[in-house]
Amino acid sequence: MDLLTIVLIVLVAAAVWAVVELAITLRKTRTTLDEISHSATEAIDQATPVIAKLDGVVDELQPALREVTPLVEKVTVTVDEANVALGALGGIMGDVSSATHGVASVGDSASRIVNTATSAAVGVVSKVASLGGISIPEGRGMIEGPSGASSEPQKQESPAEEPAPAAPRGGYVTYSAVSAESQDAE
Repeated sequence: MDLLTIVLIVLVAAAVWAVVELAITLRKTRTTLDEISHSATEAIDQATPVIAKLDGVVDELQPALREVTPLVEKVTVTVDEANVALGALGGIMGDVSSATHGVASVGDSASRIVNTATSAAVGVVSKVASLGGISIPEGRGMIEGPSGASSEPQKQESPAEEPAPAAPRGGYVTYSAVSAESQDAE
């Protein structure tokens, strides 16, 4: 046999081996493709009910989504009304504060008037008692002021030197008007 025949036999054997390897590779590829196709089919079969449920959920959410905008508008209106009400409440609280301040001022004035009258009365009683020879212990006749401090009775030289404060006529007290500017300043 000559060299050319041996080379041809080797080439034919290599070609047969290549065809066999190609056939084996194609068979494995077909098997792999079948497995992939089967897995994809299973995944699609499993995903189909989930997709159907999600589609149903989206269909159910459509009416709710249409109602969200009006609800947000209603909430905005409600919050705005609550802010207005809180502003009005702030104004009312300012008025109450002003009125309370006025009442406290009247109370302080009344306490001062009573303290002055009491001090004058204690002074008169002390003078009368001293003329009659009666002694009055110290600290008697003191009245608690608005701050809780006692006010000492004032010693007077004679009752005629200090006139008693005039009582309001008819038992009424008149108040000065409170302007909006003075309320805003507080």
